[in-house]
Amino acid sequence: MTTHITPADPGRHLGAAADPAELLAEARLSLYEAPSDCLLLSGTAAPGRQPLITRSSLHDLLAPCGGENLRRHVRLVAERGAEGMHALIVIGDGRQSVLEPLVREVLARAGGLVAATAAALGPGGAQLLSLRGAADGRRWELRAATGGDEELLAVPAGPLRDFAATQAAARAVLAGRAIPQEARPEPLLEEIGRALHLPPPDLASAADPGLLLAEAGAALRALRRGRPGAVGADGMTKCEHIAQLLAALAVDRLHWELLAQLVEHGGAPPIARETLLQELVADPTRRPHPDVCAGGRVYVLLEEMRCVASAALDAAGPAARGTARPAWRALTALLVLLAWWNHRFATAGSLVDELRHREPDSTLAPLLSRMTDTPVFPAWWPST
Repeated sequence: MTTHITPADPGRHLGAAADPAELLAEARLSLYEAPSDCLLLSGTAAPGRQPLITRSSLHDLLAPCGGENLRRHVRLVAERGAEGMHALIVIGDGRQSVLEPLVREVLARAGGLVAATAAALGPGGAQLLSLRGAADGRRWELRAATGGDEELLAVPAGPLRDFAATQAAARAVLAGRAIPQEARPEPLLEEIGRALHLPPPDLASAADPGLLLAEAGAALRALRRGRPGAVGADGMTKCEHIAQLLAALAVDRLHWELLAQLVEHGGAPPIARETLLQELVADPTRRPHPDVCAGGRVYVLLEEMRCVASAALDAAGPAARGTARPAWRALTALLVLLAWWNHRFATAGSLVDELRHREPDSTLAPLLSRMTDTPVFPAWWPST
């Protein structure tokens, strides 16, 4: 089970965490994506600690080893200073239409696991303060069945408010925070990928991948300004910048160099390339710049380049696949490691799953999987 272990922003208070709509909104703001098919745990902060929101996959929770994974998840919440926790089981995105019998069955089963796990922790663990569901556009209460049965019953408790109607959203707007939007496929990225003429990787290349990434970002912005029909004769020159980036990232040495430059982004001191991951695990002063966190300028650009690489891979002939395939793999690995560094283990884990599916022989996937599933924590923590 992979989890996000994500604190709220410094100085923020998690308001009304027992309210499903508010907790969904806070999770969307803190995790920078709309949570779906997941268990959200909101840990109440001990003195001197920041409030905490975690997310883990509902699919993993209901798997045969779900109970064991959930115990580890709850222990991680307690280890980060939470004295109590509010639990919310989200089916779909909480608002999409789902058959009521399915909602009741899933909520009862998942809720029973959560309640049993919390009870097994005893008085020394994080206490379960509330257990609710969000599904089919409604709030759900999970209550013990009558007659002494340990089974939980899911009972509808009213409509689930939209994100825009929550206090969390209102506070975010007043504070000038960016509101995470649902990711939508961008046809331009696929168009660019299909039009690329990819050179073969140059193993001896002395290219600067950070500079190539900046040039590719500038080219993409210019192509967007030139819509519609951006990828024409004039656009091909701009596409060459993107092709050069992908060709560079197809070289292992250069995509690790780019990771090092992203770690140093924002004026951080230089990091040893050979021991980069070990240093991120050991040195709490190594903190990610907002640009390389989810929703940040550089992180989003890497996501866009990954979409381009995916389209290029789908459209490429045998020769070009030798560039597109390792470039897509490199961009996926970069996003995994940046998500991991930002304590976004669920996002990192889903990317690793995608890597395993598309590249079943990948030798990097097992390493990344160990980092995200165990999880191996970065040394930094926002409250330190």
